[in-house]
Amino acid sequence: MFRAFQKTDPLYYVGLVFMVFPLGGVAWFGYPTYSLLPSFLFVIAYIAIIHLKENYRKIIALLWFYLLFYIIWISTTIEGSMMWFFFYLGNLVTYRFEDSNKSYRFISFLIGLFGTASFGIFFVDILTVKLMSIVICLFILAMVYFQRKSLMEDRIQQKLYQQNKTINLLAAENERNRIGRDLHDTLGHTFAMITLKTELALKQLDKENLTAVRKELNELNQISQKSMKDVRQLVNNLKYRTVTEELENIRDMFALSDIILEIENTVNTDQLSPVTQSSITMILRELTTNIIKHAKANYCKISLKQNHKITILVSDNGQGFPPLTGQELHSIKERLQLVKGEVDILSPANPTTIRVVLKEGEMP
Repeated sequence: MFRAFQKTDPLYYVGLVFMVFPLGGVAWFGYPTYSLLPSFLFVIAYIAIIHLKENYRKIIALLWFYLLFYIIWISTTIEGSMMWFFFYLGNLVTYRFEDSNKSYRFISFLIGLFGTASFGIFFVDILTVKLMSIVICLFILAMVYFQRKSLMEDRIQQKLYQQNKTINLLAAENERNRIGRDLHDTLGHTFAMITLKTELALKQLDKENLTAVRKELNELNQISQKSMKDVRQLVNNLKYRTVTEELENIRDMFALSDIILEIENTVNTDQLSPVTQSSITMILRELTTNIIKHAKANYCKISLKQNHKITILVSDNGQGFPPLTGQELHSIKERLQLVKGEVDILSPANPTTIRVVLKEGEMP
């Protein structure tokens, strides 16, 4: 019947401290004694509605309307300032149920709030009560609006986090597959050749054919040296992708993120030095990862051009940078020290445009 206790539940209990006013009001402010029972029932109903499972809809609805009518009753018959208690319902529709604007709880909440405020404005002759009714109504509405807005932003951030997590997992899986493929192609062939040559050498040794044994061992030595070179090259390749490979990976990642990508590349990347190519790859990876994770963009353009220098322009239509402090893109600035490059934010927003220039972009 009751859902499992959640770590956010104590936050609902904090508000119950304000029940000291209707409960203690009998002794302090002369509230009628008969108001104690409805106030106790309000506390019980509030706690119950927090913990009931969602499938007990009828009981939840009954408890909800009791909470609503209690606040209306005590505000209009005993103490007008009890209108503040509408914040209990505001918290429930926002955080407990995450109701839409069309839900019966949200609609009844608004009707009750406006109705109680109207009673204080039009049927009470005391000016302070009229002003208090307006102020409390506006405050409760503003509170619920900003609570719902904050909750929606949190949900969007959680969704983006999950998307980024999936993208990172897919990127890691692709990288593992690439490494596995390279290892299989390089080392598998090498070990097969070593095994074959060893078997041939052993057979020739059994026949005491030393010339043939020498020949097989020489070939085995050559295979070993070549395999060492291939493995060394493989290790170097694992350290970075080529620019072409990185652009293809970026295209795949943007497709998964529903971001339209336009690439304009006039650079002959195959003739770039390994250091320059690695620098471009890491810079592109960082810039595009930032767009996926933080920009909230749906369009991006990457442009690579080469004259005496290599120029990279990355633009997107996302939310842009916060006010610039000069500390942005510091990790890219560190990478550019290897190739004597520089990075500039040409436009912080609408669109966001970043230019990277590699001064050592000449062909090796």
